[in-house]
Amino acid sequence: MVEMFAAENGLKGDPRLQAISNAIRVVPHFPKQGVEARGFMFGPTIALAIGAKFVPLRKPKKLPGEVIAEAYELEYGSDCLEMHVGAVEARERAIVIDDLVATGGTLSAAISLLERVGAEVVECACVIGLREVKGQRRLNGKPLYILVEPREIDSC
Repeated sequence: MVEMFAAENGLKGDPRLQAISNAIRVVPHFPKQGVEARGFMFGPTIALAIGAKFVPLRKPKKLPGEVIAEAYELEYGSDCLEMHVGAVEARERAIVIDDLVATGGTLSAAISLLERVGAEVVECACVIGLREVKGQRRLNGKPLYILVEPREIDSC
């Protein structure tokens, strides 16, 4: 797998990266343990900017209508992603975007779900990523682009 950190990909010292990192407030477990859907802040904007469609992949029972699902294992248990039936067609190219990558479990499940319907996953991108992504091999060789590394947790 090719893992690219923005700071190592020609952007080292770029003040925009520091501004992005500084703008991210880390509040653990808010509003509850396992909160999700932060990727919705990034996915639609990126899709619009590159002229692509946005297809949400969500936790169970968050999408209306008929869905297909992909279960996956995490270091602390298991979870599942769902996608609308017919949202992606065979031979369409896809980029998987998420807010944070730690173990690679969610990205891996997203890749599997998209490939099951015949899409070609081109790469994965995350805003925040741990330098030692434990699930690297789970991404089936897909490139992973990470914008910034996590900062220390703010005191509450």
